Amino acid sequence: MKDALLTEKTIRIGAKFESREHAIRACGSLLLMADCIHASYIDAMVERDRASTVYVGNGVAVPHGTKESVKYIKKTGLALVQVPDGIDFGNGQIARLLVAVAAKGDEHIDLLTEIAQICVDDDELAKLLNATKASEVLSVLSIGKNG
Repeated sequence: MKDALLTEKTIRIGAKFESREHAIRACGSLLLMADCIHASYIDAMVERDRASTVYVGNGVAVPHGTKESVKYIKKTGLALVQVPDGIDFGNGQIARLLVAVAAKGDEHIDLLTEIAQICVDDDELAKLLNATKASEVLSVLSIGKNG
């Protein structure tokens, strides 16, 4: 059985951060604890955001490493961090949901596509933003359901 790319262990609900760098590092820490990455990948995630914001719109940011940082990825994984009060990504861009990506291949594409579709649907996005536990997030994303 293939490992899930997003699990309750890689989801953090109700987080608060002082800065976007702290938020990105927290995302990376979830990926590190899930043994998806080496610690150096977290620095690459911060570097990537400094080069070009990882904020994608509608209150969502997608932290990920640089092209050169692929060597620090052990296996593909995702981490999701909900920040109810939001974190400023500059220019009035407030992210309330961060979806961190560590990708070796294309396994993450289907899940990212599903997350993107949810994030443009205000009602579905609200379910993620109002979730009070990780299992609710997985339910919204239909993770683990037989289809």
